[in-house]
Parts: sequence; structure tokens; C-alpha cells
Amino acid sequence: MIEIVGGGLIGLSCAWELQKRGFEVVVYDRDLSRKSSASWAGAGMLGALAETFPDEVWRQRAVASAAMYGGWLASFNGSVDFYEGSLDMDGHVDPRDLLRELSLLVCVEERCVGSLDELAGEQIVVCTGAWGLSGFPDVEPVKGYLLAWDGVPAGTLQGILRDGHTYILQRGRGRIIAGSTEERIGFDASMDEDVIAGLRKRAEELLPFLKSMQVSERWYGFRPAAAGNVPVLQRINDRVVLAYGHYRNGILLAPWTARWVADEIQRQLGK
Repeated sequence: MIEIVGGGLIGLSCAWELQKRGFEVVVYDRDLSRKSSASWAGAGMLGALAETFPDEVWRQRAVASAAMYGGWLASFNGSVDFYEGSLDMDGHVDPRDLLRELSLLVCVEERCVGSLDELAGEQIVVCTGAWGLSGFPDVEPVKGYLLAWDGVPAGTLQGILRDGHTYILQRGRGRIIAGSTEERIGFDASMDEDVIAGLRKRAEELLPFLKSMQVSERWYGFRPAAAGNVPVLQRINDRVVLAYGHYRNGILLAPWTARWVADEIQRQLGK
């Protein structure tokens, strides 16, 4: 049995990849609604071109992961809103669709794991996002807000509009998404109206017709930032693998990370 701690997109993606290779896998998640996770909250940009990365190695991994996306989605044949990028334009995907579809394919149990001593799996993968786990490399939650507008005709916006850290994209069903902000203030659960107003103003400058529309939804998530903004991706002993701290690029890096974790476990078990 492979036990995965954390049921965000990274944990579910690792579970699916391992399951495809014939392993028995269970995912433990502290909150099955996942509304506090970076995955659920994210806009879903596959920003291999526009995002910055801690070094060239991770940039190349991001490019490789973006190229994997179409085939990876086909592997589970679910209903996922996906805009495929091109050589000069990043794509995007609806992470809520990804979470829903992957949750239907793998075994997920609601369980809060406080220590790996509680687990008996042959291999354990730690995918705890911004919450981390005591005894392993620290990760900091970085709060980010997003806004959405419904009622916009599908196909109004192609690709991603950007200005600095502000971006706007459109789902296939028409919803406009704008983000984002960054605050290193811990797991603060309040809604800061000033920060939200600033984000809305920047979005309206990028897409002026939004000024005449009401915001349909506003929310936030906590990005997991590890030291140097470098993901924690390593085997720490013959039983435990760490895969978290993807910061702004967990959705983008999910297929590549899942393949790396599955390869590592397969090597360890000699299967």
C-alpha cells in the first residue's frame, strides 16, 4: 500500500499516476471540500512561459509539464475545462474540475495525519501543501485573492491577459477569472476589502467592460512557498518521499511531479 498525505492536486495526481502503474494507493486529506487548498483556489494558469522560476532546472521542468498536459488529461478522460497553450501563449485549466475528476478515480479518505508514525504504508508520499508536516522542511502560506465574473459570453477572451502580477483568463463556459495578490500573513481567514478593491481596479483596467459588471465570486487560497521558492521534492529515507511547496506553480507542475514521484517509488520497490 502507498499512502499519500494531502489530497490537493499534487497528492491526487501522484495517486493517479501510481494507480495507473498497478500500485494500491490511498490518499488522506484533512478537508474533503478542499476549499482551503491552493489547488481549489487557483486560477489554473499553465504559466511555463510567463511565470518566473527559481532556476533553469525548474523552468525546464515546467516547460516539460505543460507539454504533458493534454496527454495527461486524456489518461483519465474526464470533463475538464482546458485551454491548450501554444509556443507563444500559456494555456490554462480549471483546477476545480481536476480535483473533482481525480477524486473519482482514486481512493480518498478524510483524515488528519499529525505524524507519519500513524501510518503503516510500504511507501509514504507527503503532499501537504501550505500546511506542511512537523519534522520536515518548512513551508509558508502565501495568501492570494481571486475574483470571478459570470454572464460573459464564452470565447470573449482568448489566452491570458497580464500586467505584472495581475492576470485575467476566461473559462470555456464563460466565467472570467482575475488574480492575484500575495500576502505573507500566515493562515489569515479574513477578507481584506482594500486588497480586493485593488485587485478589482487592476482587473477593470485590463478589461474595461468589467466596470459595468458585478463580481460573482471572490475567494482566496494559500500558496505553499518553501525556502527559495523551490519545491520540496526529495526522498528522505527508504520509505518517505516529499512532494510539496510548489508555490505559484503546483497546477502547472502536477503531471511532471506525479511522474517523478511514481518513478522514484517504482525504483525503490524494484517494480
